[in-house]
Amino acid sequence: MRELILWLCLCALLPAQEAIFKVYDKKFSALINTHTQPKILYSQGLWLEGPQVLPNGDLVVSDVEGNEVLLFQRIRHGFKMRVLLKPSHHQNGHALDPKGHLVAVSHGNRDLERLENKHWQVLASTYHHKKFNSPNDVIVDRQGNIYFSDPKFGLLKSGQPAAQEGEFVYRYNPKTKQVVRLNTPLLKSPNGLALSPDEKILYIADSQLAYNPNDSHLKHQVLAYNVSSDKSLHNGRVFAIITPGFPDGIKVDSQGNLWVSNGHGIQVFNPQGNMLGEIIMPQVVSNLAFDLKTSALFVTSDSKLYMFDLKP
Repeated sequence: MRELILWLCLCALLPAQEAIFKVYDKKFSALINTHTQPKILYSQGLWLEGPQVLPNGDLVVSDVEGNEVLLFQRIRHGFKMRVLLKPSHHQNGHALDPKGHLVAVSHGNRDLERLENKHWQVLASTYHHKKFNSPNDVIVDRQGNIYFSDPKFGLLKSGQPAAQEGEFVYRYNPKTKQVVRLNTPLLKSPNGLALSPDEKILYIADSQLAYNPNDSHLKHQVLAYNVSSDKSLHNGRVFAIITPGFPDGIKVDSQGNLWVSNGHGIQVFNPQGNMLGEIIMPQVVSNLAFDLKTSALFVTSDSKLYMFDLKP
């Protein structure tokens, strides 16, 4: 593990003046401070992704292109950053299981992993004896079931052939070690994942447009599926069409609003699919994470990690 420590003090951070808040519903202004610019915590990434707040308040972020995972540790006046994992085998999304263990999906290893006792353990790497494509995002429900998306995006850069016949979302049961492929007939290319607060709705970012941004026929939407008591999905429907670009990371807040990263920032929708507001950013936004203890929103983009002030 690299010991180089970079000290990041909030007093020395430069505000990102380019962030523009567009309010379409007054409820948006009740969610985030629209009069305060975000702070830039880091600006040297190659492609930042997978922000996850840890139980102690520290923050984990993947630099997928940089092939490393960064740890931002809280100090009195800000954060200190160190490299947590290098090479990271191009880890992307992160989540926490009910015990507080860090869970990750890896482009390079093409698997689902969990950090235990400072070592990464492979939870699943195949479905029907075939390697996953390029696991992208991951979430965990309150019972410990792990959902992860498996598009082919990462394979395009690595040059590796796809083993699965399509792009799917899977659910891993840590008790039985079983991997189930979810039935998502509307889905083309899964990306970000999120569950509603009651875990009765699964949201999936469909980012088919990523393969050819000039082909308007490709999907760029968020789908919603009802989750039954046996965890099967039904009643799939289009929750929102995302423009410009396509959806990437998505998160649900405690009120059930869906925050969607896209080509020019973040769009926020209420549970009925109505857009409450937007945050226009200078770079393509890849993902986001909430820290409810400090009322902060962490946002990853091309090269930068931002911190916004949420309303308590």
